[in-house]
Amino acid sequence: MNTMTQKLEKIDPTCVPFLEGKLSRIVIDDAICENLKSQEKPPLFIIGFAGVGLIGTILANELVEQLKMKQIGHVLSEDLPPITVFYDGVLKHPFRLYYQEKFNLVVSLCEVPFNPGSYSDLARTLMNWALSQGIQDVLCVQGMADESIAVRDTPSPVFAAAEEEILEKILAHGVKRPPKGLIMGAEAAILNECLNNQLNGAVFLTPANPHLPSPEGAASILEKMSDVYGFPIKLDGLLKQSSEIKQRLLELQKQTNNVHSQNLPIAGRNIYS
Repeated sequence: MNTMTQKLEKIDPTCVPFLEGKLSRIVIDDAICENLKSQEKPPLFIIGFAGVGLIGTILANELVEQLKMKQIGHVLSEDLPPITVFYDGVLKHPFRLYYQEKFNLVVSLCEVPFNPGSYSDLARTLMNWALSQGIQDVLCVQGMADESIAVRDTPSPVFAAAEEEILEKILAHGVKRPPKGLIMGAEAAILNECLNNQLNGAVFLTPANPHLPSPEGAASILEKMSDVYGFPIKLDGLLKQSSEIKQRLLELQKQTNNVHSQNLPIAGRNIYS
């Protein structure tokens, strides 16, 4: 049986509230797990990591907030550094899973970077869980490092690389086919697991400065994902963030020029706060 035939086979989903790999494990709320299993169609799985331009993290957070997604579980892994995050003083797992029943959408949100050279076991564990839930399409997001970019005034171009089963569907919505290239990092580990299993993997790409957050890049990718997969999204908030970051950069540049003209030392400033 060839790979394409295997991918097209229907997988009978099994409720898996706990799945453990060698260095990673996934814990899911039992009731939500059963709900995922009962869906007529496989959930769409979108994964956001803390990479170039923080595009994956920004995008995943925006989906969680706008679609009022419910946290259904978390991911633990020795591939992640010992970092904990909190919101309004409340501690949260840095790697969380969310679900939106109406749009049958699972979002994975990781807010901390991986340890260098790690993530293979975590990717395998996460994709084994996806297979157990009958998931078929897995979408990753990645910024293409370009230090010449500050904050754009125009929409960021969106590219996509995907397996044949879903590539034409994505390209039909104005997404560009990228030239030959390499994908590295956690997204590559996820996509390799998709290639080796009954999962259709895709990565949405857009240029971003590795030293600046890119809400405009996240907005451009979200718009295309919304067109392709039919979930609603508003871009005003993300585009406003981009405008505010640009204004802070302009203010900082003006202050820097003034300091240089007076030969005074430059005081450090956080342009994102």
